[in-house]
Amino acid sequence: MEAIPGHSGICSPAFTVSPSCETVAVIERVVDFERLRWMRCGRCSHEWDVDSAWLWRFEQGDEACPKCGTNYEPLDRPDSWASQEDPSHDDTKVRGTFWYHTSTHSNWPDRAFDPTAGLTEVTKRRFQRSWADGHGLGRWAESQKTKALHLGTYEAAVENMLRRMHEQDCAGHQFYLYRVRLSQDAMIEPGVHRELPGYFGDVQLGEHCSDDIDIFRYVNTYEDPSSISLAVTLEAINAVQMIAIPLTVDVEDVWISAAAARLVDAASRPPPEPTTHFERMQRHRPSAVSIEASRLEEEVATRLPLRLRDWFDRLSDEGNLKAEPSTFPSKLVGLSTLVNEPLAVLESLNTVPWREV
Repeated sequence: MEAIPGHSGICSPAFTVSPSCETVAVIERVVDFERLRWMRCGRCSHEWDVDSAWLWRFEQGDEACPKCGTNYEPLDRPDSWASQEDPSHDDTKVRGTFWYHTSTHSNWPDRAFDPTAGLTEVTKRRFQRSWADGHGLGRWAESQKTKALHLGTYEAAVENMLRRMHEQDCAGHQFYLYRVRLSQDAMIEPGVHRELPGYFGDVQLGEHCSDDIDIFRYVNTYEDPSSISLAVTLEAINAVQMIAIPLTVDVEDVWISAAAARLVDAASRPPPEPTTHFERMQRHRPSAVSIEASRLEEEVATRLPLRLRDWFDRLSDEGNLKAEPSTFPSKLVGLSTLVNEPLAVLESLNTVPWREV
């Protein structure tokens, strides 16, 4: 198999200052998708660190708390927690560190954001009827405008995008990576907390802290587990840089060219004949080109950290696979580069001017 580009595993240097940030010296964390994670048992309060392989075995039921033996099944099971050594316990370091966010919006955050713009007339009428006073749409729109924005580490932002692509049918959407500089006078809620409950991250900070608070720290248990993420008000954000992701890659690369040729060949073949009882029961058999795309996903995923591999599938659209076969291999390499070549991504961000919010 040809070598897949973009897999040197180089991480960004620890605690560097962005040359693009001229007004305030802001720290860039080291990027390390394979770093140790901090765990805390909900039953016995034991704390310890683990690697990504341990986390994967834990989710399969093959690991448990080393002190009391509690596995992943009970409500008081072990879960990700933030180490006391994490610099983000310090308010000054929270304001003095870059934070990240991924979005399908090219102008995030937007003070003129209209949450009703993408709704159909039928949906708008349903919202209106959802409140007895007939103002359901306005109330919902206001709640969307005032909900907290979520920021995290570079790793958390990239993992959030991969999870959305895998679980929320967003694989065909254009994503953007934002680097965020916080306001130096933003007020921070004391302490680091459990992640606030909310549907798709919809959180109103005013329901959990006083009105003067701009930043609420919480332990991220889904993306970049055990890292500290932030729920913030719009006023907490001073400025952002943005690039479209994944980055453009060399379509003439040997692996990409060979992968595109495999897709072209597969597109000319009929679906393979079913060989198992399950396959014979399928109403819609996958096409030869979609099967080949899944194989390409597996090849690239094997170069990713174990935790991320399950998210690296169902990223293709059959129409595009047939129309532009070189696009999909380029997309796979570009996505893997976000994980395996973060320096290239950060250097690309360094070339973009800051936009004040």
